[in-house]
Amino acid sequence: MGKNHSTPACRAKVAIRSGNHKAVISAYYPGYNAKFLPPAKIPWKLYNHLQYFVAVPAPTPEADLVIDDEKNMLEVVAGAKSNSVSISLSVGGWTGSRFFSFLVGDSRNRTLFAETISRAVKKYKFDGVDLDWEYPNFQGLGCNALNKDDSKNFLAFLKVLRNKLGKKSRLSAAVSVHGFMSEDGKNYLKDVSEFGKVLDFITIMVYDIYGSSSKIAGPNAPLFSTCSDPASKFSASQAVKHWISTGIPAKKLILGIPSYGYAYTLKSNKLTETKFSGDSKKTSHLFQSTTGVPPKAGKTADVGGDRDACGNVNPPGGQWLFKELSGTKKLTSDAKKGLGGFERHYDSCTQTPFIFNPETRSLISYDDPTSFRAKAKFVLRHGLAGVEVFDATGDTDDNILLRSVRKVLA
Repeated sequence: MGKNHSTPACRAKVAIRSGNHKAVISAYYPGYNAKFLPPAKIPWKLYNHLQYFVAVPAPTPEADLVIDDEKNMLEVVAGAKSNSVSISLSVGGWTGSRFFSFLVGDSRNRTLFAETISRAVKKYKFDGVDLDWEYPNFQGLGCNALNKDDSKNFLAFLKVLRNKLGKKSRLSAAVSVHGFMSEDGKNYLKDVSEFGKVLDFITIMVYDIYGSSSKIAGPNAPLFSTCSDPASKFSASQAVKHWISTGIPAKKLILGIPSYGYAYTLKSNKLTETKFSGDSKKTSHLFQSTTGVPPKAGKTADVGGDRDACGNVNPPGGQWLFKELSGTKKLTSDAKKGLGGFERHYDSCTQTPFIFNPETRSLISYDDPTSFRAKAKFVLRHGLAGVEVFDATGDTDDNILLRSVRKVLA
């Protein structure tokens, strides 16, 4: 278990419910990557919430959640408590959503699964729980269980879990830019207002819109989709508009933003200007044809060749943490200029930066303080709850990403 971590008896109150108007400034802390940001180095003063990522559900609802490094988790929770930062346990994730459909599929399972989660929250002294089901009635990993009633059952489960946790616990969910899938498996629900009544917050995961294996290089997390190709009209603005239109109050929506980017190998050593028709009539140098094979990536990227939980061979991930771009001399420490043959560009259409090396034909699309600031201003302008970074390990040692959003929201 590690040493006993007790909660200070008289610590300051923490804003963990959506009724408080203070902007949420949060991040996912991935326990599996703790070596890139040890618990002792978490910049607690820059957060008011943290999600510990991730606890994986077992195949049966009564079995304990699977958490890899309990000692590390206890240190993070203790750090949050001693710094008056609320902390939730994130359950699920991309590789941890295989059994959700079964676990919430009937009344008995919902009750048992809610008891399992509640048991973990109380045992480890979390302030709440974040459900990251990727995705109800829509395939994510490739071998997840699916049921046409997944979205309906998820709502029923959330109500059971809310009753089990109590009103004071923070209950949130991480969701896609698309929405919740309907029973037909083709169209997304047009009214999800009941979810807004039981959840305190909903984090929209506006990242991975494009990836390194894409045939077109594009933004990882576009603020706007004004200049996106027709196959990928997804962005922060599109997603927020969608979730509000389906009945979720803006004040409960948190914008998920990435502290990492994706690398591409272009077919050409020159950037071709793309002109977009329609209302925008803008140009962009970001959208380029790729070989589909990413160049060498950062230390946390999947190297490829191994098999996932479904038995499929993983391709190379192509990810770079933001801090690795300056750490490997591709960007200056202030992220304003490229280094080592890389030229920095800022795409005004999507409000995201990218760097390009003509000699190696490598293009890396990512987010930086400028795009973080643009997203924070968007949050403020539209009355959203705040921001959530995926993940906490991607920022620099002097936290220039976090500080850029705090200047706008704190």
